[in-house]
Amino acid sequence: MKLREATKVVIITEALIEEQIISLLAELGVHAYTIFREIAGEGTRGIRSGDCLGKMCSNVCIEVVIDEEARAQAVIEAVYNKFLAKHYAGIAYLENVRAFHH
Repeated sequence: MKLREATKVVIITEALIEEQIISLLAELGVHAYTIFREIAGEGTRGIRSGDCLGKMCSNVCIEVVIDEEARAQAVIEAVYNKFLAKHYAGIAYLENVRAFHH
């Protein structure tokens, strides 16, 4: 097994826009991702408990591992500009990781 350097994009935001973010990722050529639903936490817009009914008050975490850092940067900028800059609560960040594909 040989590990390779990669960049992980992490997007934590409102569950209400999960499908829209997945569509944007597809437009950007990203077809592999992991979604964690009903994420709880506190931020500048208050507490999200993750235990409410429906998507109106719950969060999701979407993670994507991308080989090229510049491409990961383009993904995070697109998500920020389309969703997080003005319209929805959330945070997006990059992490350096070492990964392998199976």
